[in-house]
Amino acid sequence: MPDPNNNNTGIESSFLTKPVAIICWLVLCVFAALFEKTGVALFLGFVFVLTFVSYLWARAALKNVDFLRHANHTGVFPGQTFVVARTIANGKALPLIWVEIREPCGTDEPASSPPETIISHEVYDEAKETTITTYERLYTLSLVHWYGRVTFHDTWTARRRGIMEFGDSSVRSGDGFGLSAVGRTYKTPEQNRIVVFPALADVSVAGIINDMWDTRSRETGYLEDRTSIKSVRDYQAGDPMRNINMRLLARGQAIKTNVFEIVTPDSVLFVIDPGSFRLVSPYVFEEALSVTASLIESLTRRGISVSLFAPSSVWYEETCTPPSCADAERFEMLTLLAAASEKDGPIRGVPPDWTEETGKIYYVASDAGSVTASALLGLLPEHKTRILTPDDLNAYRCIGKDRKAV
Repeated sequence: MPDPNNNNTGIESSFLTKPVAIICWLVLCVFAALFEKTGVALFLGFVFVLTFVSYLWARAALKNVDFLRHANHTGVFPGQTFVVARTIANGKALPLIWVEIREPCGTDEPASSPPETIISHEVYDEAKETTITTYERLYTLSLVHWYGRVTFHDTWTARRRGIMEFGDSSVRSGDGFGLSAVGRTYKTPEQNRIVVFPALADVSVAGIINDMWDTRSRETGYLEDRTSIKSVRDYQAGDPMRNINMRLLARGQAIKTNVFEIVTPDSVLFVIDPGSFRLVSPYVFEEALSVTASLIESLTRRGISVSLFAPSSVWYEETCTPPSCADAERFEMLTLLAAASEKDGPIRGVPPDWTEETGKIYYVASDAGSVTASALLGLLPEHKTRILTPDDLNAYRCIGKDRKAV
């Protein structure tokens, strides 16, 4: 069944295979035969058959043909690679002698394809009265058999933070004589977006965990509830003496170590204010997002629930993710950071009710005096809210061997 999102762009043909020309070949062939010009009639008949078959072939070339595009990863970090697979599926008895696939591309995309796939065109812009250069990716296939399927891959590299959408794919094919071609635009909404997260840095979350526990002695990210024994295990060298189960030892049994229930700290809420970074260097903004993403990654990997409050952007509406340490929510938070821009406005909503239960709130801004969402800041609990400037964020970076990377 044809997809309404995919549109034919019309038949491209030489003058020889246009409908008017085909009719002319037939009429001339008939006249040549009537005047007993056998050689001319045979030649014109051959041209008529060739052009007519070419025209019909081109019209049927992309019927029952599907084009699919799939990336093995939709979220990557700068420097990582991912593979994009494209598939041409021919669902009819007529083979595709050649196939040409074109996709628009820019010069500063967050991810780049192999350079050999990119071609450029010089186009005259009448509005600006100047010539501009446009770029697109070009892929060609030589043969797709009847009821056949061909899949090819190329490896992309994530270059910088951001979100990239694949443009609609223009697929062309035609007859085997090269006289006629037909084009079709394929829209691929599924997995049409690649997210390049902020670069991760080595950070220590001990300071955040200390804030949550309000103590300097806990760096593991959790506490043991010594009033609740979960189980016991065999004693191992190095186990603290206070963890030995004295009741079992008094019964003459082997030395056992108590395993206590784990108590995790309260959740952490990060509030990002990209608009406050408008007057500082873009590098400072990128570094702030990098450290914020690294803190979110480290905390969630340790089982601590984290949420993110981000303003509306070009890509997403204003969003406050629920506190969680699950992979899906971590992906969503990193995606919101990837979409952030200094041009984003302030957060206009109010914090959800559950922020009252949040252990600590960190408001990321360029400095305390440039907070664009001061109305929101006034709604957050003052005793548990702290503004993180770029200098404060850099303090979480692991410098030297005296800080523990997580």
